[in-house]
Amino acid sequence: MPMSKENCWQDTKHKLPIGTRVCGQVTKHQPFGFFVVLPDVEFEGLIQITDIKDEGHVMPSEFPEIGSTVEAVVLGFKELGRQVWLGIKPSQMRCSNLPNNR
Repeated sequence: MPMSKENCWQDTKHKLPIGTRVCGQVTKHQPFGFFVVLPDVEFEGLIQITDIKDEGHVMPSEFPEIGSTVEAVVLGFKELGRQVWLGIKPSQMRCSNLPNNR
């Protein structure tokens, strides 16, 4: 029997605790950030423009290309729309939970 959407969402949150590093493929750009697809996860990842770099402004023209792979850290979960909230700021990446994190 397939998992319900709610069970799948809860499973995703359990599989990807806050601070986990993930890799995903950029699927689309929006003025507020960009979306990524994560392997073995049914829900989209969202990297907001405020979670891209530590200092200065980011322009949408600076987003990674669609189809490129990015490494990010799980910052939380957006219940409305069921999205995995991700960040790629260097300060966020340094604080991630990666077994070989330096």
